[in-house]
Amino acid sequence: MPVLKFSLFSHGKNSAKSLFSSTRCVTPKTFHSSRYMRAENMSNRNGHFLEGQSHSSPFWRSYLIPAGVLGGIGGALLIMHMNDEKRAIHKGQGSNDGCSTLKGPVIGGPFSLIDSDDKIVTEKDIRGNWILLYFGYTSSPDVGPAELSKLAKAIDTLESKQKIKIRPVFVTIDPQRDTPSQLRAYLKEFDERIMGLTGPVGAIRQMAHEYRVFFKKIEEDGDDYLVESSHNMYLMNPNLEIVRTFGLEYNSEQLSEDIHKELQKTGT
Repeated sequence: MPVLKFSLFSHGKNSAKSLFSSTRCVTPKTFHSSRYMRAENMSNRNGHFLEGQSHSSPFWRSYLIPAGVLGGIGGALLIMHMNDEKRAIHKGQGSNDGCSTLKGPVIGGPFSLIDSDDKIVTEKDIRGNWILLYFGYTSSPDVGPAELSKLAKAIDTLESKQKIKIRPVFVTIDPQRDTPSQLRAYLKEFDERIMGLTGPVGAIRQMAHEYRVFFKKIEEDGDDYLVESSHNMYLMNPNLEIVRTFGLEYNSEQLSEDIHKELQKTGT
């Protein structure tokens, strides 16, 4: 028995058959268990089948196929990211046709939309003014009205206390419902100085893309829906370069103060 124990540990990589067939031990018949014999017989009968299975096991295929799909998705996302980086134009590159080139990639671009008086408005029509630009929609239940109220109070404070004129511009992200007449009636409730812009869906989407504005319809029920979007305001200088962006965290006082500071830097 000690001889058998030593052989078992010193020949771990050898097959059980070669171990038990040693002439120095007792005969294989004595120590071959019925479980081992059944396993060996099955291996001999199905050896060819098991060998084939090891090369194309369904177990491994179940992991390889999802891995290939994930790899393809990852590659597509990487290509999209590289394309975005290629599209970005940095300071000193490209033309300045209504685009910000002050910091990093260009934000903004040329546009052709329709104002609340049914007149065509392009970026050339607002060039030469300090602009406070906001993207929203007239059916917004809460955030939109609050942001427009903040915008109206800020430009009123700047004009009355600092003698600074800022041109407020509101671009709808819901052109299907926000017609020129709808914009006119809506914006009048906040401040008649706010210029409202609408237009074809494609033109609105293009401008939103140029200004890095995200939006999408949610909770749709026929013609009744909400629009989820980013809510940044853009302060643009007379060259239509974006100087500063303001988020929801600003109140009207903070907004007017920070706009005043930005204009003071330019000597305005």
